Amino acid sequence: MQPQLIYDVGVNDGTDTSYYLSRGFRVVGIECSPVMVEELRDRFKDEIAAGRLVLLNVGVASHSGEMEFWMSDRHEWSSFDREIASRNGTPHRAVMVQTRHFSEILAEQGVPYFCKIDIEGHDRLCLEGMTKDTAPPYISIELNHRSGDKDIELLRDLGYQRFKIVSQVTLAQPNKLITTLGYALPIRWARLLQRRVRSTFGVERVGSWNFKFGSSGAFAEDTPGKWHDVKWALQRWKFLHDLDSRYSAKGLGDWFD
Repeated sequence: MQPQLIYDVGVNDGTDTSYYLSRGFRVVGIECSPVMVEELRDRFKDEIAAGRLVLLNVGVASHSGEMEFWMSDRHEWSSFDREIASRNGTPHRAVMVQTRHFSEILAEQGVPYFCKIDIEGHDRLCLEGMTKDTAPPYISIELNHRSGDKDIELLRDLGYQRFKIVSQVTLAQPNKLITTLGYALPIRWARLLQRRVRSTFGVERVGSWNFKFGSSGAFAEDTPGKWHDVKWALQRWKFLHDLDSRYSAKGLGDWFD
């Protein structure tokens, strides 16, 4: 394990990478979109030249080779899954991209201290490319409605024993009562409640860094709240999944890492 190394899998616009670099870490950024990679190479040209950032323009897949990738006009929704890239009728188009198995990247770049994974419905592919020996000390994935429980169990099988589930809207661990109120209230009041939770219980700032909406936020021991066991994680995710399914028409747009 390399203690000064972080992986940003799904770099998107580079918000998270920028934060990791500001903390003095070296970063391996993995971004499938060729459009975003060109922008990232320009934005981080100094860091790339200095060797502080390695930017890989590949998609993580079950095999190394080439695959069809769906480019969404909302870049953060671009995905190998056309349904994700086209949600809400968003314009999208197909491009062919290079793919790599995650185990190959780990062998080439080294095991990081922390790995952030957000690749629109395919985070599990990174987990499947790890072993207990190559799993980093800290890891973050976006919980998927189709496989969130199975992903938590896979994390357990990789050796992880302590968990947090953090709202990416409030940047706080979701309290059952407050979360239920957030879905049940009229949308205007729900937004006000979300902002209040973020400012009171979330981690909006680490040092001088302010986390803008859409960033993954703090990592490792800077994340909010207590650590919990896998039983708690599975139960809390079931509660959040069922609640969101029941009130999906509300459109509050919360998601959880």
